[in-house]
This record gives sequence, C-alpha cells and structure tokens, in this order.
Amino acid sequence: MFRGNPQKKLVRFQGKTRDEPGAALLLLLYLYCSCNRLGFNVLLYGLGSKRCLLDDFRLTALHDESHVVLDGSFPNVTLNSVIWCLCLEGACELFLLVHNVDGPTLRASRTQEWFAQLATLPGIHIIATIDHVNAPLVWDQGRAGQFRWLWFDVPTFEAYTEETAYEKSLLVHSSGTLVLSSLRHVLHSLTPNARGIFALLAQYQLKHKDTTFYPGLSFQSCYQQCREAFLVSSDIALRAQLTEFLDHRLVRTKKGSDGVEYLSIPIDTSTLRDFLDSQKET
Repeated sequence: MFRGNPQKKLVRFQGKTRDEPGAALLLLLYLYCSCNRLGFNVLLYGLGSKRCLLDDFRLTALHDESHVVLDGSFPNVTLNSVIWCLCLEGACELFLLVHNVDGPTLRASRTQEWFAQLATLPGIHIIATIDHVNAPLVWDQGRAGQFRWLWFDVPTFEAYTEETAYEKSLLVHSSGTLVLSSLRHVLHSLTPNARGIFALLAQYQLKHKDTTFYPGLSFQSCYQQCREAFLVSSDIALRAQLTEFLDHRLVRTKKGSDGVEYLSIPIDTSTLRDFLDSQKET
C-alpha cells in the first residue's frame, strides 16, 4: 500500500482515494504522538491488510526508537522466541508492533495473558492489528482492561497476501521437511551468528549426505567449528542459539548409542542445497 515513493502513489482509505502521504498513515502518526505516550495501546481493525501501513509507520516514526515486530500469521512464532527478542532489545522504552495479534500462533490463552501483562508496563507501547471477525473474543473484560486498547477502524482494502501465505503450506510437512520459503523467513529473523551456525550445520550435513544412518554433527564438534569461525565464544552461547533453533524446529537433537549428543537438520537434501545456494546469491 505504501511501498516505493509515496509522492507517486495513491492510497485507498475508507473507500475513497486520497493523495499521499495518506490519511491512514497520518492517523497512525497522530496516535503514536498522543495515545501511546498517555499509556494506551492502539488496535487497528477493518477490511484489508494493514501490514504495509504498519511497516511504513515503523519506517516513518520509529526509525530512532527501540522496537520489535512480531508476525502472528507466521506458523512457528513461539512465546519463547518473542521473549528472546524483547530481552535482546533491553531498552527502557520499547514499541511492540504486532501483525495479526489474533493470529493462530498468538491467540493461545497463555500467550495473550503474557501480552496483557506486558501491556501494563509503563515503558511498553503496543500497536497491533486484527483481522478475524471474532478476534475480540480472545480477551475477556479483565484482560482487555490490561491492554487498554484504543480501537481504530482503518480499512485499507489491500489483499491479505502475507497473512494467507501459510494457509496451504505448513511449516513442517508430514515427512518432517521444512518448506523453503518458511525456512528463509525464520532465519531472516535471527542474528547473523545464528544464521552462520545453521549454515555450518547445513554444509556438514550435505557433505555427509551419502553416509548410511547419518547421526548428525556432534555437539562438541559443532562447538569447536563454531568457535573457530568466531560464531560463539562459549558452549553456553551455542546452547542458547540451539534453543532458538529447537523452538523453531530448525534443528533436531538426539543421543547416539555412544551417549554423544548429535545435531541434525530435518530438511531433505534438495531443499537444503537450494537454501544454501540462495544464501550465496544474497
């Protein structure tokens, strides 16, 4: 909706066509300056995807602010990964932008309870979107009071392209292999060192693809190689990265008959090779 040069585009807002910068974006900028600073959180609803609107708001208003973006439509978002991202920021004041806070991976009662408690902290400002017609049923009266939502109808009439991208494509197939696009999406959200560790595991697995009953790369060997590549400084740091991989089901661990812990990636060889080739091109 707001991609490219905003001076050369038109925006649809509430069924009408208006010149950029666009009434919807201006509304968000106003809400940013008034509502969030007063302790309220902003909830956007209405017909059409609000992803581009929120992305452009982030680029326009939050470029100098500490902020975290969550995607509730992504099928493998976990509460642990959300907490990890927030801890990495470590800011006294943080803006949390949530695409589809009513998404399948975020609507669990435990997750919403955690979000509600987070919303009560004075330094946390939440701007979220909802799209499901029954989204308000996610919160009871008490939890809604914790969020202190200010509801705004922002119909964009944009296609739900990103939101529906995973409807017919599960992150994990029945065979256990990951969809290539989902794999790229997950790794893009991780740190460069984390991506380096995953690439190291992937290269080792491809190198030994013809090995009968391939057990994986031992944890100690992985640590040694990662340390030599300056990807981690201790085995504790490697464990922390592996926890992130395990939460996203990118890596599988098991103990061999010798009692050694082995790491493997549950991806078929062709998909793994395609992924590494695409990484070389970027």
